[in-house]
Amino acid sequence: MKTLANINVLAWATFWVFGFLAVTESPANAMTMSVYALVAFAGLATGIRCYIKICRIGDALAPRSTQLNEV
Repeated sequence: MKTLANINVLAWATFWVFGFLAVTESPANAMTMSVYALVAFAGLATGIRCYIKICRIGDALAPRSTQLNEV
């Protein structure tokens, strides 16, 4: 779980850093902007995937109540 959390943080940091670089890059450097955008997308996809895995693991570890009349 710690490994997933670390990968999640690194992925989101990658997304924000390279997303910023892609947005602020000069339009004359279209190739560089595209590379930055692709790396940012990879960070986004990895971050979302790790976040969902962490949520599923946490949900599986959470204790469940045995009462049927819960609100």
